[in-house]
Amino acid sequence: MQDSPSDTASQKVAERRQGNTREESAVPEQATDDSTTAANGVALPVSHLTVEDILRWHSVPQPLIQALAGKTLADGLSNVLSFGTLPDATQTPLAFGGASGSGKTLVLAKLAARYILAEEHKDRPPPLIIACDHTAGSFAKLSALLQPYNIPIIQGNSPEILADAVLHKEPGQPILVDLPGICVYSPVSMGRMMQMVERVGATLSLVLPAGLDAEESADIGYAFAQQGATTMVASKMDQAGRVGGIIAAAACGLTLTYGSCSSSIVGGLVPLNAPILANRLLTLPS
Repeated sequence: MQDSPSDTASQKVAERRQGNTREESAVPEQATDDSTTAANGVALPVSHLTVEDILRWHSVPQPLIQALAGKTLADGLSNVLSFGTLPDATQTPLAFGGASGSGKTLVLAKLAARYILAEEHKDRPPPLIIACDHTAGSFAKLSALLQPYNIPIIQGNSPEILADAVLHKEPGQPILVDLPGICVYSPVSMGRMMQMVERVGATLSLVLPAGLDAEESADIGYAFAQQGATTMVASKMDQAGRVGGIIAAAACGLTLTYGSCSSSIVGGLVPLNAPILANRLLTLPS
């Protein structure tokens, strides 16, 4: 019987931890009066809860809970997950994929605005946006978001337009691609997305909203990793309580880069690392 994506995620976790000779408990330590810090001084939100209790509340799969055991939650996240930056879109176009409504268009707009407002980019050409999502209203939404920043947008309606856009970009100009919403369980949908990625020679990155079922998130992360994606952005982190799905998807081999924590175009993108994610996990709704 073939392993499911979530089983594969657990295998990847085990493989990444091979060679670690330090023995650790399979279950995170329970907080005591002397030890209530779980990540860089962050106290557990409820004194009688263990870290394992909190991870279970976030719907983190049990194999990952065991893999996250360590001195602190931040240490466990560092051991299990990869954190880093997005690929350089001035060298290779960067394409953002995900399901419809995943927040990928807003994430792309935030990154474009962030780039153009950065002092070090003031003498460089603005990002070129290629809109391949033909969902009703998607182009109008993207245009409205970016209109104040005079960022050029091209509708990628044909292979010729996609190829021409890449061929005639200015030197040092980043290219960001808004891919159509997909269903990872549909080979046709995934195939169409990958055709667009290949036509522009782009690097693929996943945008995944917080709050999804962890098993479904693992399926999505695994499917994108199988298609060559190496990075992901966690969207809608301000709209979800449980964020275990983000961990399940990242454990499939994707590097966590940013968390989107606001609907504002300016700001609201937080570079993710182990302490920040640990803090988010330990911040339960009141």
